[in-house]
Amino acid sequence: MKTMMKRFIIGAMLILGLCSWVKAQKIDVRIRVVDERNRPLQGVMMRIGGNDDESFLSDKDGMIECRADKGAELNFEKYNQLQRKQKVTGEVMTVKLDKGNCLFELGYDQRVTKENTTAAIDGVSADEMRLSGEINPLNTLYGLIPGLGVYHNGSLPYNSTPDIYVRGMASNQGNKVLVLVDGVEREIGSLNVDEIESVTVLKDAASLALYGNRGTDGVICVTTKRGGNNKMRTHVGYNFTVQTPFRIPGMADAVSYANAVNEALGYDGLASRYTQADIQALQNGTSPLAIVDWKNQILRKAAFNHDLNLSFDGANERMRYYVFANYTSNRGFFNNTDLNDGYSTQVEMYALKLRTNLEANISPTTMARMNLMGRLMQYQQPTGGTSLVNVYNTPVIAAPIYDRNGVWAKNQMFTNPLAVQAANGYRQVLQRTLFADLTIEQDLSMLTPGLSAQVRVTYDNSADIADFRTKSYAYSIATPVRDAAGNISDLLYSRYGNDTEMSFTSGLQAQVMRTYIWGKVNYERDFGKHHLDVAGIYSQGRRKYLGANGTNAFRDYMAHFSYNYDNRYLADVVCSYSGSLKMPVGDKYRVYPAVSVAWIASNEEFMHRFSALDYLKLRASFGVTGNDSRLFYDMDKQFNGPGQEYVFVGTTSTGGLAQGGFPSKGIEPEKEYKANVGVEVGLWKGLSMQVDAFYNRRKNIRQYAGGVYSSVVGRDVGSLFTGEVKNYGGEITLGWQQQLDKFSYFIKGNFSYAKNEIVNINEEYHPYKYMYATGNSIGQLYGLMAEGLYQKEDFDAQGNLLPGLPVSTYESELRPGDVKYKDLNGDGKIDDYDHCHQQYSTLPEIYYGFSLGADYRNWGIKAHFQGVAHRSVSTVLSSIYHPLYGNDKNVSEHYLENRWTDGTPDARYPRLTTLSNNHNFQTSSLWMEKGDYLKLRVLELSYKLPTRFAEKMRMSDCRLFLKGMNLFSIDHVGIMDPEQMDMEYPSSHSYLIGINVLF
Repeated sequence: MKTMMKRFIIGAMLILGLCSWVKAQKIDVRIRVVDERNRPLQGVMMRIGGNDDESFLSDKDGMIECRADKGAELNFEKYNQLQRKQKVTGEVMTVKLDKGNCLFELGYDQRVTKENTTAAIDGVSADEMRLSGEINPLNTLYGLIPGLGVYHNGSLPYNSTPDIYVRGMASNQGNKVLVLVDGVEREIGSLNVDEIESVTVLKDAASLALYGNRGTDGVICVTTKRGGNNKMRTHVGYNFTVQTPFRIPGMADAVSYANAVNEALGYDGLASRYTQADIQALQNGTSPLAIVDWKNQILRKAAFNHDLNLSFDGANERMRYYVFANYTSNRGFFNNTDLNDGYSTQVEMYALKLRTNLEANISPTTMARMNLMGRLMQYQQPTGGTSLVNVYNTPVIAAPIYDRNGVWAKNQMFTNPLAVQAANGYRQVLQRTLFADLTIEQDLSMLTPGLSAQVRVTYDNSADIADFRTKSYAYSIATPVRDAAGNISDLLYSRYGNDTEMSFTSGLQAQVMRTYIWGKVNYERDFGKHHLDVAGIYSQGRRKYLGANGTNAFRDYMAHFSYNYDNRYLADVVCSYSGSLKMPVGDKYRVYPAVSVAWIASNEEFMHRFSALDYLKLRASFGVTGNDSRLFYDMDKQFNGPGQEYVFVGTTSTGGLAQGGFPSKGIEPEKEYKANVGVEVGLWKGLSMQVDAFYNRRKNIRQYAGGVYSSVVGRDVGSLFTGEVKNYGGEITLGWQQQLDKFSYFIKGNFSYAKNEIVNINEEYHPYKYMYATGNSIGQLYGLMAEGLYQKEDFDAQGNLLPGLPVSTYESELRPGDVKYKDLNGDGKIDDYDHCHQQYSTLPEIYYGFSLGADYRNWGIKAHFQGVAHRSVSTVLSSIYHPLYGNDKNVSEHYLENRWTDGTPDARYPRLTTLSNNHNFQTSSLWMEKGDYLKLRVLELSYKLPTRFAEKMRMSDCRLFLKGMNLFSIDHVGIMDPEQMDMEYPSSHSYLIGINVLF
């Protein structure tokens, strides 16, 4: 019996030992690491399990060789960019790091991938941004990120930062998206695309609650590049861009203008200005009136841009480093800029930048990280400004450029656009910018595993110093001289003014200083299948602008709890206790909580039988966010000031005092309740899809109290914080990519819809429901509804409107060709009580973008399109859409082609007039245009030098490319850029040639 028991024990021990040996048996593993298009990824670090002492690095072919247990967990990381976990499945493996593995910044050094977060976030990498060819980072984001609306806001090379909105607009008091660069609120326009690693957009309460009183309009987190896990690399890039003006509206030629003026005067019942002989002389070139093409005098056909980058990055045992230098220049569109000795009046911009990002291991448990960026930018423009208003408003026959003695000429009604631009001097601005931050990270695992702490301090300083060099010029007013027949026979010049010497003034134009500090204690640890991440954060910041009351500050206390069970069930809880300097004393803090959950269904065992399903995640979030940007200091105080002056004795007046407006009570930052649900799906190893739906309700919006309280008291009644707006919509993202031997292709796109509705804005009483903004969208047109044009049939023989047609209170006498408006209240007259809210908002409800591309061997082609829909734009532009009236305007070809005449009764625009017609040019639907458009943002053709040739020249990689930007637009406007409906410095087509070399 004892012998049998002994044999049994020995057998059991042998079996257990064999099982342990089998389980612990290591195998040789060859791993190929590739990107989303199956291209090898170099510099990816891999660690086995929790062993941080041993690491492996992928080579130029993306290969890693190691010995590991079958089933062991491998951790892959491309520093600051990509992260993924994968179990050992065999001796040969391919690991793909795609967009789902990109690291996205949530703020306060919290980085997540799309796969391991419960929040509604989206972002782009540096490669996606570089496709655009733009220098300003925000201009690279058109149509790339679902939920992010980017809108053109100027074309000057030194001032082209667009407006940005996250999920539309939810406050009628404005919009302020918080932009963070390396965790600090900074001007993203000071950055260059090539120094950025990634951009993340935070959209729901789960990601925004951390930011307390600053986050409700959305947050954009920008992460700059850092040194990777590689030896020193050198990157050189150069782009040369040629820009041409995009859609400059054509203005009337000499004969067309003269005929148009005569036509307008005729409809006004006035005598003609130009005789038929005058017009004939203009036709055959014998007129004493000079014909000047002001557009060609002011604008040349091209502007030029140079962009040169040089960077170094790498790592050794103790340090990672990234050094970036950039030089950018632009010479603008203006023509005839060298008419003065010693200076130019061209629009110019020159910028020089240096960035150094360092990380150093001070000790085995302490790491220091420093980011330092310095930038000098100088730009200049004419003292007369950069607007093209004078170009559009001045007719070609207004006056010659110079009189007979070479003095600048103009006439009594119109200026000389070239003299305004070239003869008033110029202005130069030197902008200097410093961004500096230091982070210390301490591993506290000696106290308990997973514990760490961080502290970051920041100091930024930016200032604009302006030099003004101005002068005045002599000019002659040209007056037509008429002969006995009334024909223009000559020009009489009367000289005014004098040429003066250049004067000089200089001063500080703008300045901002920022100081921030935050600290974080973090506990992150795995307990079997349970992953726990807990953080407590303290943050405060101060911004001081030039001038009085220019300081703003915040102080936040935050807690973040994150839980992940077996990479299947995820939950996050966030709470911020946020304080604002703008709030009243003793009432400065508010609480903003949020909770979110996610289920990665594709990681469930029962889902593995669906071979077509690669990934499936469901998530939801709800929480509260805030915003104090619409508040200002001392709103709760009453300030008295000077009143009327009185004369008591003699002739000396004495100033009086007057009570100021009532203080505001119940001051609150805006508070928004945000709900979001989303699903992420991957199918057939190539199709990806994401769908989000959101519902937000904004409360406590500051509103003027005049709609509630009477103004009979004679004092300003302050503000109430009772405004309310709801905002809802959704986003869809789709993508497909495939590799077929040496050919690969992709197509991807996103579609966003966001609609807001005003719930309450404390409106004053209106007699008709259609006059209220409540129930409508923010930014909708409020005006009259145009119903065509009056025809001759609408008038009797005496020129009076037929009975039953409403009369106008804006003009006593209407004529055929005037605008016909809808009498909404049916009282028989057109007046302010017929104004209503109508059409779409100027902010589009629909925003979309899509990209497609293909690669074959070393050649590649890519295109990116972006568009908007459900948008209206205003066409209230003098001369172009509102011509001639007031006798100081020009007329566009577009208006002439679409105006009402006796022979074109079905025309779009009213008759021409030289008078100040208050009826035709009322705010109305006639002067709104459908603002939808689809643009080809960029088309790129690229060629990558074969490796064997590149290596012969000691290059690791060499890529050449051609790009066309803003090549065409499909829209309803036609004559102007639908994104820039103004008379300012023009937008452009751009054509770029560039080269990128990696050593």
